[in-house]
Amino acid sequence: MNTRSVPLVTPWLHRYPLCIPPRLRLFCLPYAGGAASLYRSWRAALPADVELCAVQLPGREGRLAEPALDDPEALLAQLQAAVLPWLDRPFVLLGYSMGGLIAHALACRLQASGGPTPERLVVAACSSPDHPAQVDPDRMSVAGFTACLRALGGTPEAVFEHAELLEMLLPMLQADFRLVRRLREAAMRRPGDQPLRCPITALAAADDGHATPLQVARWADFTQGGLDAVTIPGGHFAVWNQPRLLMQAALGGPFARPEPTVTG
Repeated sequence: MNTRSVPLVTPWLHRYPLCIPPRLRLFCLPYAGGAASLYRSWRAALPADVELCAVQLPGREGRLAEPALDDPEALLAQLQAAVLPWLDRPFVLLGYSMGGLIAHALACRLQASGGPTPERLVVAACSSPDHPAQVDPDRMSVAGFTACLRALGGTPEAVFEHAELLEMLLPMLQADFRLVRRLREAAMRRPGDQPLRCPITALAAADDGHATPLQVARWADFTQGGLDAVTIPGGHFAVWNQPRLLMQAALGGPFARPEPTVTG
């Protein structure tokens, strides 16, 4: 075994250190409502010289007692400080949906500060930052917001079936979607920002109305390093259900045919 089965946990990172110096560190950021544990199963599937670092945002799992952050500047400043000690090796930033926006904003901060920059940015089910947010919890009733969450998928059905659980998680979910809106607003206020020097891989699903393939393809405007755009069949979480595809994207390898979706 070249890696730990149990992560080393700090407030912001769940790291799976290797017994050898890593060739690459892979920092993974979750979709809205998600947590570091989403990426736990990737540890065994990654190459033996790639170290998994899953980002844990406030307001969930071991950080449930902390309020979720919906201020992009506060979140990014703390996240940058947390990851900086681990950027001594080549690294990739990967984010799904909301995580893609956070990963991009973090990459921009690192580049602007003159510090280490990623080998690649991978975004999945995430339209480019110049598109407005489609879900705004501050302009919706709780019932309307809950209906949007249910339609998107990704939130376990048990959350909607238990009123007390939904009430407990609702502030975190609302904060996550508020963060998405504010990240997009901030990006649209700075249309002349320097594009990233690293390449971007952007993965989309053909029937994802939340991040259409055309919207995802606009990530080409945010990099000087080139864009690899991949589209597969399915809805907003279709790419999430293809973890090997996401890992291939992170490692910069050739794309294999997506795994068949098992139904029933």
